[in-house]
Amino acid sequence: LGPEYGMEGVTFFTATNIYVTPTTLSGITMNFLLSLAGGLLAGYWISKGDPFWTYSGGLAGIIAASAGNDLYHPMQSLIIAGIGTVIAYKLHYWVEREFKIDDAVGAVAVHGYAGVVGLVICGFVLWGYPSSGYGVGSMWVGTDYAPINPLGMIIGAIIMFGVLGFLPGWILAKILHSAGKLRIPRDVELAGLDYNIMEQARKDERAVASSNR
Repeated sequence: LGPEYGMEGVTFFTATNIYVTPTTLSGITMNFLLSLAGGLLAGYWISKGDPFWTYSGGLAGIIAASAGNDLYHPMQSLIIAGIGTVIAYKLHYWVEREFKIDDAVGAVAVHGYAGVVGLVICGFVLWGYPSSGYGVGSMWVGTDYAPINPLGMIIGAIIMFGVLGFLPGWILAKILHSAGKLRIPRDVELAGLDYNIMEQARKDERAVASSNR
């Protein structure tokens, strides 16, 4: 603010990330747009033009680059988004083939695989950058701030996706399985969940047709 407001030299508003380190909103916006573009391009390329994976790739790209979008150069966001999308796509089909797990909408691939890859990449690309404010105390690396490093990002990925994501989901799935609620019966699977709906629709059509004769 200026002297005309009687507050010369006073900062009215400043942008920070969630760790209170300074950042630039326009830079973050640019990085998010380029990570979206990188994901879309990579999704289109790796899936050979499949619309589902093209659009899912855009989201995967944003998620892969989000860990460092407040510090990345725009071209880094673009490249990291593309790498994360390709890895998420490949892992999706590898898990499907090896473990026979059907991720029907690609949610685990887009949010999980791309998220883990993004955190690990961030640890290497931004190694040494501050992830906290200054003056937080003496760190084990000899700085007075918490620096970004690969080990910390990998531990963060394990906590976020393993402890808070996979483990609760696995426990809940076990509970549902023991109660017989995890999957529908096999004969219903083969016939289709919409069988009764389709049969009722046919009856309604016959009723309408007979009433119009």
